[in-house]
Amino acid sequence: MQMDFFYIIHYIVYRFYRRHKENKFMSMLYACGVHILLSFFIIGNIIYFIGLFLDLRFASDKSMVLAYVLFGVVLEFFMFFRGNRYITIFEEYDRQSTSTEMKYKLKEAKVFNFSLLIVDIVLLFIADYCNHHK
Repeated sequence: MQMDFFYIIHYIVYRFYRRHKENKFMSMLYACGVHILLSFFIIGNIIYFIGLFLDLRFASDKSMVLAYVLFGVVLEFFMFFRGNRYITIFEEYDRQSTSTEMKYKLKEAKVFNFSLLIVDIVLLFIADYCNHHK
């Protein structure tokens, strides 16, 4: 069930780019990139606020960022790109997209994606405020 949700949140972004005339591979790259960035920002903000509240200094250098990005890329590769797995999964989602159950899952995934974006933006503004008003 959780893997299905993981695929569907990527499918939402993938479908957006497919509707805007991108090819399948580039649409999938965009979907993976968007989710790597959104998750990176939320993890980075959580680490920042933990350090701020506990008065700790966490070293966030280029190697840490690179390690996270590499982990995200490897994870996305094995989940989607190995054997073009995303094509068969997303074609099945296309076939099921008119069912009531799938419409509900797609709506949940949209809410999750937009919620993640909104939380990232709010946390970014809070972190900016904290940095400028210490």
